[in-house]
Amino acid sequence: MEKRIFLAIVISIAFLWVWAALAPKLFPDLAKKPAPPAKPAIEKTTTAVPSATPAPARAETVTAVVPAATAPIRGERVQLTIIDKPEYRATLSNRGAEIVSFKLKKYTQKHTKAPVELVKARDPRRTDYPFAIEASDRALADRLNSALYTVSERDERGQHVVEYRYSDGRVTATKVFRFSLQPYLFDFSVSLTPPAPYRVAVGPGIRTLGPEEQDTQVVTTGNGIVEVDGKFKVIGREKGDRVRVFDAVSYIGIADNYFLTVLRANRGGQGVLHRMSLVDPKTKKKRDDLYAAINTAPDGTVAGEAFFGPKETKLLDRYGFGDALQFGWLGLIARFLLEALVWINQYTRNYGFAIIVLTIFLKIILYPLQHKQTVSMKKMQKAQPKIEAIKAKYKKARTDPEQRQKMNVETMQLYQKEGINPMAGCLPLILQLPILWGFYNLLSHAIELRGAPFMLWIGDLSEKDPYYITPILMTATMFLQTYLMPATGDPAQRKMFLFMPLIFGFLFKDFPSGLVLYWLVQNILTIVQQLIMNKWWKDHPDEVQKA
Repeated sequence: MEKRIFLAIVISIAFLWVWAALAPKLFPDLAKKPAPPAKPAIEKTTTAVPSATPAPARAETVTAVVPAATAPIRGERVQLTIIDKPEYRATLSNRGAEIVSFKLKKYTQKHTKAPVELVKARDPRRTDYPFAIEASDRALADRLNSALYTVSERDERGQHVVEYRYSDGRVTATKVFRFSLQPYLFDFSVSLTPPAPYRVAVGPGIRTLGPEEQDTQVVTTGNGIVEVDGKFKVIGREKGDRVRVFDAVSYIGIADNYFLTVLRANRGGQGVLHRMSLVDPKTKKKRDDLYAAINTAPDGTVAGEAFFGPKETKLLDRYGFGDALQFGWLGLIARFLLEALVWINQYTRNYGFAIIVLTIFLKIILYPLQHKQTVSMKKMQKAQPKIEAIKAKYKKARTDPEQRQKMNVETMQLYQKEGINPMAGCLPLILQLPILWGFYNLLSHAIELRGAPFMLWIGDLSEKDPYYITPILMTATMFLQTYLMPATGDPAQRKMFLFMPLIFGFLFKDFPSGLVLYWLVQNILTIVQQLIMNKWWKDHPDEVQKA
């Protein structure tokens, strides 16, 4: 039984470690766009949107009515329009009528403390910013994405509307963006007259990772997400075909652990994910990134809602993007733990202390089972001479199946007589593994804990301990815990259990420090519990048989 417990734990934790170590691979190149003409002087206009408590209702998307093109329409210079809201600061350019910057005010890069930028850095000559037009007619797409559009702004029913128009005399393009008081959610509409096959895309990828996040195995960036016929899918940027088309798409976008850019169309066609190989302007390394796009409707229009923001649990649930949280196959447990930590943090004002409080609470809940485990091991220890006598009686049990069966039957009869439940030692450990997995998914995906400090050297519970102090303490407490547990089985098995803390310590050294903190506190509480029980049994030796 001890071997089975050990193997179950090692296999489960090893699987967790291997899963965390998987890194994204690169995709082949799709195409490259030519550089646009030299940029003229830039004019900026800033629009401040008043702060207010957002209404829960979704903003209505209104499509602009596009008149037939009769004469060329174009802007005279590059003009930037800034939408300044309490949650973000968006910058739109009339060069291609695209969003060139979308900074989140409430979230910062972990070490630079600069606002998180959801528009990924790229070669400044490129024009494939969010809401660029992709078309089979590459010349048309390049012309529309590099052209200077005229800009007009207005307030309409509590929304700030920015409208862009361009015409070369043959094709007229109109893009309209509507920014309301709903956090991170805005409406968009794109029209071509006369209608032509095209799609509206966001990408490539999502945000530029800082060095501290590029070096970790926890953060995955740039995966595609799509909901089709009510079924949610995650499409790895290194997997599948270069272009994937989805019918009956509810929404489509790109996400990483903590942030999301998504399009939800109420007018348009199929959803498309495609990848392109790009060169990072900073590292000069080539990597694959995904674009998410919506095909045009037959009338030449793509319109709907866009969400550029954090994967806050309540916010995504409210907007209908809750499946994008992706807490793993034990997501229900992770969601419960997150809700509990957020509630506790209202009082502790520190997520590290919230983890400690929650660990104590879980320890109290699991105490009856863990008590049964300890009692069972104590009874097993007391019955060990009888068990060894049975093993000696059937010396050929390893090679003789008949003797092995008789030995097992006699051993189970002894367990029944002594009141020993072999499974009592397994159940608490089995219950701990889902909680452990839930904590891991929580700490590596919940933006509520991203950048949450604890104390002293631990500045971020979602990152590994920079000095490996907590993994070392966790390993030491596991040794002490194993030493204090009642000895059962032969000496070889006990040595195997004493070796297990080294495996845990090695696996946990690169895990989020909040997860290590949870396991460390769990060990300390178990040590205290064991010391109390050992003292009780020393003073009341007959109580073991009654328990």
